[in-house]
Amino acid sequence: MALDRETLDLTLEAIRDFAKDKLPEATILDLDARDEFPVELVRAMCGAELGVQLLFFGEEYGGMGGGSLDVYRVCETLARCDLGVATGVFATFLGSDPIVFGGTPEQKKRWLTRLAEEGLLMAYGATEPEAGSDLGALRTTATRIEEDGRVVGYRISGNKQWISNGGFADLYSVLALAPGGPSWFVVERGAPGLSWGKPEDKHGIRLSNTSEVSLADVRVDADALVGGVEGQGLLQAQMVFGYTRLMVAAFGLGAGWAALDRAIPYSAERIQGGGPLSEKQGYTHKLIVPWAARLEAGRSLIEETAERLDAEEGTLNTEGAVAKYLATEAGNGAADAAIQALGGYGFTR
Repeated sequence: MALDRETLDLTLEAIRDFAKDKLPEATILDLDARDEFPVELVRAMCGAELGVQLLFFGEEYGGMGGGSLDVYRVCETLARCDLGVATGVFATFLGSDPIVFGGTPEQKKRWLTRLAEEGLLMAYGATEPEAGSDLGALRTTATRIEEDGRVVGYRISGNKQWISNGGFADLYSVLALAPGGPSWFVVERGAPGLSWGKPEDKHGIRLSNTSEVSLADVRVDADALVGGVEGQGLLQAQMVFGYTRLMVAAFGLGAGWAALDRAIPYSAERIQGGGPLSEKQGYTHKLIVPWAARLEAGRSLIEETAERLDAEEGTLNTEGAVAKYLATEAGNGAADAAIQALGGYGFTR
């Protein structure tokens, strides 16, 4: 699956135009100061107004069928607008991954079609207070409900932590320990016993919603078990790590360039010692050039890995992790360098 170049370019242009109109810098700064998730804007991006959600789903479910290379370009563009908004958008598609890669044909038709057509928001409920990256240590449980010797549903109990879109999602993919092993379940907003905590007050990425999600004896029907077989949850999660790590890498790339996009014009305008800072190598070769080079090195690995994913060469979990490391380290470094490059202006709102 992949978009043609013209369609991809039009998609990226539409995202930039939407952000320019709906998310000018003053609005972003105001939302950041108030630690507010612009949920209606994110819903508009994932709905009929912009339709970015269509890229993530196959044509058979009403989507556009974008490939890994297309999705990386979209994630980079979203991150250049704002990393928090990008997280709010991408959380939906992270949440849908267990269904995409592990769902039955009926589940894919049911849920992915709704996500494409209705623009629903989703959350990925894996991390727990004492089980972060170690998904095998999860404590959330799914107890079978049986009638006449047949499993008709499950009762899910436990707590999830650091969940993007946790307070606003319409659907939740929840990893829980069933009798047959770790398994994914789809839980709808409004289910009795499902609740969420107050938004986390984060140091950054403040335009995204991050919260605890609690499940207290939440009942779901048997067909909410992703794949219809217990014990497949960790395998289903492993199937997408290469892909999802690559998109986080794209976030680092986009955010890093957004920082340099502020520092570079400033360096050309700021006069010190009789000339612009952009002509002083002590400035540019420390604060601009190294980070541009590292970001573009990260891009090269992202694109190579995306092309290999699209060629179905495997899950590429290690390659995705390396791309994520290079691009996010470069993005963090570029952001810090841009603060230094802007002097006092970089340290104030």
